[in-house]
Amino acid sequence: MILGWFLGLLFISPFVFFYFLIIKGTDRYEPEPFWLLTLMFFWGAIISTLTAIVGNELGLLGVTYALGAKTGDPLVAASTASFVAPFVEETTKGIGLLLLWVVSAAWLKELDGALDGAIYGGVIGLGFTLTEDILYVGSATAEAGAAGFTSVFILRTVMAGLGHASFTAMTGLGVGIAAESRNGLVKVIAPFGGWMAAVGLHFLHNFLVTFLLLDGVGIVLKFLVFWTFDAVFFLLIVVLAIRDRSIVLRGLVDEAGKLLHPKELGRTVSYWMIVPFWNLFTLMGSPGGYWKSRRKQLDLISLAFLKHRRRGDGGRESFREQKLRERIHVANQQGIFIGAR
Repeated sequence: MILGWFLGLLFISPFVFFYFLIIKGTDRYEPEPFWLLTLMFFWGAIISTLTAIVGNELGLLGVTYALGAKTGDPLVAASTASFVAPFVEETTKGIGLLLLWVVSAAWLKELDGALDGAIYGGVIGLGFTLTEDILYVGSATAEAGAAGFTSVFILRTVMAGLGHASFTAMTGLGVGIAAESRNGLVKVIAPFGGWMAAVGLHFLHNFLVTFLLLDGVGIVLKFLVFWTFDAVFFLLIVVLAIRDRSIVLRGLVDEAGKLLHPKELGRTVSYWMIVPFWNLFTLMGSPGGYWKSRRKQLDLISLAFLKHRRRGDGGRESFREQKLRERIHVANQQGIFIGAR
């Protein structure tokens, strides 16, 4: 089994990292810090997975007792996978999002919108996927050798590697909505609603596999539903990214010609920004170099979001806004430009 785990880590990690890059690549406006995304990834990979193993084992004992069945009964395993695992696993992953929300509200100020929540939820789900798939691959290798390894690796990681990410993104969406809302009722309902959506999607997936896996019907339905979940997940990310784009456009349109050049505004609010690596290639030839032009672009985006929140609060320009304006002004004086002139 140890060999299976090692091979699982070796083969599964690149796929999970690729999925991570895809998710992060869509987060071009107010991108989340890499260190915090990594921390959330390891929450899913270690803390969430280990606590879920304990919770699922307790649930298995409860189901066995409730059904009056013997240990190893297939009905017990199927019932636990469908009716226990979704609640346990989405709860352990969701706790990480709730803790992030609390810490962010008090100190970090990083989780402050729906897109942020969906991104962090997706990353936690990827961490869970890494550990869970390694465990499954290890067991399959111990039981069936190379054939077991190959089949489980292809079915779970290659064809269904974004499952937990799409489930937990629903919880993250709810937490993100709560984080940006000023309505006390929304702050309670949104995270719970997101968690219920995550549990529901997870239940549907597991139920199709455990109870309808007859003559290939279950596996076909699994992937049809599964890939639909993935499509909805990415559609959600794109829609939220477009929403952020509109906030940036509204915040910077009155600054064009003063704090930034109209060309710089056009590049910063282009729909192409949502495409991974487009902004990177666009800024490569910028006067001042990529890093300085990206820093100026991020400062402008931060300014737009601060203005958006200030309008919602009815407040005045904050000290942070003033410092951003000063920094952007200095960048302009240094000839730093977003993209080619």
